[in-house]
Amino acid sequence: MASIKRGSQFTVHVTKVDYKGWQNSYRLSNDCVELIKITDIRPHIICIGFSGDKNEFKEYPEQVGKTGGDEWRIYGGHRLWLAPENMPRSYSPDNSPVDFKKHPGLVRLIQPVEASTGIQLKIDIALDTESADVPVTRRLRNFNLWSMTLTP
Repeated sequence: MASIKRGSQFTVHVTKVDYKGWQNSYRLSNDCVELIKITDIRPHIICIGFSGDKNEFKEYPEQVGKTGGDEWRIYGGHRLWLAPENMPRSYSPDNSPVDFKKHPGLVRLIQPVEASTGIQLKIDIALDTESADVPVTRRLRNFNLWSMTLTP
C-alpha cells in the first residue's frame, strides 16, 4: 500500500495507453493512485488501485479487449447503468466508443445517446492533488420527449 505524506502535492498525469487490447484507453494517475478508463466502450473505469499495485476492480478475462457487436457483455470495472434495473433497458450493449475530453482538473466521458433508451451517460473523473481521493460524478440526460424516473 502506498504511504501518503500529509501536505504532499501530487502531479496528475493523463496518458493514452493500450490496455489489454483496448487501444484507446487512458491512465489517470497522481503519483499515489491510478485508474484506467477505456474509451473503446461505454464509460467504464476498468482498473483502479494504488500506483504500481493490483487492480481493485473485477475484470472478466474472456471479455477483455472486445468491442462492437450487439450482445451485452460484463466487462468488469466501474459501470454506470440505469435503475430501476429493467430488461432490456438496463442491458443496452456497452460496445461503442465514448467521447473523451480533458478539462482543467478532470476528464469527461460522454456516451452517445442510447438508441434504445434515449438516455446519454456522462462521467467526470478528477484526481486529487493531495490524496488518494478520486471524485467521480455521474450524470444521466434524458433526450426523450417524455419524462422518465431513473437513477444512475
